[in-house]
Amino acid sequence: MAFSGALTITDLDDFLTPSQACIIPVRNKPSVTAEEGSSEIQIDSNNNYYEVSTYPTDNAGPGPSTSNAKKALEKAEINLNDCLACSGCITSTESLLITLQSQNEVLQFISSNPTSTDPDAPCHKPRLPILSIAPQTLASLSAAYSSAQLSPPISLLNLLRRIRSFLGRSENGGWKVWDTTFARHMSLRETVAEYHERKDKKEKGKAVELPMLASACPGWVCYAEKAQGDLLHLLSAAKSSQGIIGALAKNWYGHHTNYKPNEIYHVTAMPCYDKKLEASRSDFYSSLYSTKDVDCVLTTGELDLLLQELGFDPYAPVSNENASSLGSNDESPFPEMLTHEGSSSGSYLATIIRDIQINHPNPTKISTREIRGSTDNVEYLIHDTLTGEVLFKGAKVYGFRNLQNLIRKVAKETGIGKAGRSGAGAGKLSLAVAARRRKGKVASGGDTGTSTPTSDAESIASLSLASGEDKKLDFVEVMACPGGCVNGGGQMKPVTASINASAEEEKMDVDEEGYTRPIPDEGTDIADIPIKTSSGLGGVEEGMRWSTKEWVEKVENIYWTGLPTPPPSPPIEASNIDNHSYSQAIISDMNNVNGFKNRHGTDVRSKQADRLVEQVVQDVCGNDSDKRWELMRTRFRKVESDILSQGGVTLEAVKW
Repeated sequence: MAFSGALTITDLDDFLTPSQACIIPVRNKPSVTAEEGSSEIQIDSNNNYYEVSTYPTDNAGPGPSTSNAKKALEKAEINLNDCLACSGCITSTESLLITLQSQNEVLQFISSNPTSTDPDAPCHKPRLPILSIAPQTLASLSAAYSSAQLSPPISLLNLLRRIRSFLGRSENGGWKVWDTTFARHMSLRETVAEYHERKDKKEKGKAVELPMLASACPGWVCYAEKAQGDLLHLLSAAKSSQGIIGALAKNWYGHHTNYKPNEIYHVTAMPCYDKKLEASRSDFYSSLYSTKDVDCVLTTGELDLLLQELGFDPYAPVSNENASSLGSNDESPFPEMLTHEGSSSGSYLATIIRDIQINHPNPTKISTREIRGSTDNVEYLIHDTLTGEVLFKGAKVYGFRNLQNLIRKVAKETGIGKAGRSGAGAGKLSLAVAARRRKGKVASGGDTGTSTPTSDAESIASLSLASGEDKKLDFVEVMACPGGCVNGGGQMKPVTASINASAEEEKMDVDEEGYTRPIPDEGTDIADIPIKTSSGLGGVEEGMRWSTKEWVEKVENIYWTGLPTPPPSPPIEASNIDNHSYSQAIISDMNNVNGFKNRHGTDVRSKQADRLVEQVVQDVCGNDSDKRWELMRTRFRKVESDILSQGGVTLEAVKW
């Protein structure tokens, strides 16, 4: 994962390597009984480990007792479930995860899985291979291909269909290839529903579980479970797109194609290494069929290596690659490449904002404020332009530097955790600071984040912006990586065209994935070593350990322009929306089957997806609310710390 290089923690070497000793072997060590006595570990010349008792054992017959019991020890085996449950490390290292799930495992499956056309195939039914690709992965691959070939970027839909055509060949495994945007659509709908559930509880005077924190980022979830267990009830229970696409592949699609869950081999391609950990969670495992919803997770780089190994040509066109993507088809049971306006990290915040705007009876206005000038830490306010009421306060928080500040803020607002308890009176202090800021802005005539009022309604909204500083957060879109998912640790790195490769570049160190790395793997210091990019610019940006801001911006642009629904969806900006006109535009667009998208991003394909979501949920769950909960939501578990509770890392230990 690409964590901020500036982050250091007391008693830890860095955030990227498992510097603490693994505690799994310690947990599994049997207790010593009085009869056994004490023992010690010895290592022979062949590096074999033995436990030798220091308690003498009597020999048969007369004579002194000289022999000691000697027992060979088995090597401790650690899997992903162990890593997920362990509190010895703050997060997982890339090199460890690469050895557990990689393109080699998929290649081995392809070579060993019998096909129906194989005359030597055994009697058992061959497993059906399915590959689900995240849109961020497609954008990163497209950027890498275009930079390497000095060619225009491939649209995400065309690239998806070319990969599908290539991997669908029998010699390459006969794969079904989907994207994950329909699963993301289901996740977004469930997130909105959960948010309203929590708001209703608050209005009824029940226990408040706000702000709601997005939980689609497994790096953030893993960190929260191990180090911020008191905040887990604030995390959204809605499954991520990977969790939902796994359930759809194994349960819904398998049922419709007469495949049992254990007869399907499901692989996902994701921009993040920690998605491998997410797939190993117990909520995504079927004990009945002894199978996981996602059998293997590949990063973007690993998918690229798999395609290279099989001989994929990304610029070889295929038939019908430009066909309409409306609805499902023979190649995909779900609508392809659905657009969700907002961010390239799932659009969770934007979806909630749009839902509030559509359903609020009065016109609304959005205002934004960057915290300390960072585009990775932005607050959003929704105002009622008639009454001036602040309806909603949300934020997007990307990167661990900003994430730590978020934890402090939430702890102060809710009184949860050590920061909340130690910060008694912090709420009153925050109000006083906010009041001084407002006074200073009024005195200096500074910008409050809104345009100069030209009407009574805008005057009210302008005043309510200042009062928004006093309002507590309602929802936060949290991502561990700076820049969000397009800058995930598993994404493609800046690529230079091969014709410009120099001898110096060829001598660079090669990592576990086969890619050149210009700076060492150990530690979090950002070395002053230039990275050559496609445009010739160099320099490693803070928080972009293997990337640059220029490269991330390129991937971001391809992500939006490469979607099949023009025009591209921009990030949310300060805007005025007449909700009556907005709702009428949606209805009008629904009556226009030739229109793909209206100016606010609601389209025919989205409504078709809504209907399919209801059909899928009904097919899988019927009217059983418990089954629906298991399909759409998940649980989080506080990891009882064996290290952190013994004076290890705490919130106060973080230094910058």
